Amino acid sequence: MKHCRACDVDVATPAVLCPLCGTPLAGLADADCAAVYPPAGSRKEYNFVKRLLLLLSVVGAAVCIVVNLLVMPSFWWWTIVVTALVYAWAVVPHAMRRGGNAAGKVLMQVVAGSALAVLVDFETGYRGWGVSFVVPAFICAGIVAVVVLVMCNRTNWAGYVLYQAVLAVFGLAMPVLYFTGLAHSLLGAVVPSILAVATLAGMAVFGDRTIKNEFRRRLHF
Repeated sequence: MKHCRACDVDVATPAVLCPLCGTPLAGLADADCAAVYPPAGSRKEYNFVKRLLLLLSVVGAAVCIVVNLLVMPSFWWWTIVVTALVYAWAVVPHAMRRGGNAAGKVLMQVVAGSALAVLVDFETGYRGWGVSFVVPAFICAGIVAVVVLVMCNRTNWAGYVLYQAVLAVFGLAMPVLYFTGLAHSLLGAVVPSILAVATLAGMAVFGDRTIKNEFRRRLHF
């Protein structure tokens, strides 16, 4: 079985190029092939742990609801707990899943984390801290994380271009939110936009025809 270093997936094919990104495939040594297949019974153990954690999450949410309504019915803090649990079950498994594009996982975390912050802000009596501070922080962290991925994998950096461009668009949107009054922090608007402009400038200066081909492949045009 062969392995694609760019996508971090194992490919059972006689082809020499990855069917996902076109990167040359590397063959696995016989000693490494055993690691491709999990030991028997591991899937059952995983499903048991997953169901146990799901049960604990449901029980924990129910306990929080009962305690909240009995002790502090004026403030429904249990909604924050339930929101965090839903976030964990919806996003964390995706991030921990083996394979896939690392930059895509970063983008997923930025979007989901930003949505969680805004939702919690609404649940606690909207004051705008989610959009003004947390969302810009997530965008900046995402842009920097993808830059680090590019620096660590320069030979296949084109696979990260589209995700970095999307994060740059998010960064450029922050000044719009500030001037329309939806965000209240000037710093939270300026810093992501500067990183976004620097990122787009870097792609324009150091990129080549590979960027255009990557966009065509990802967007199917």
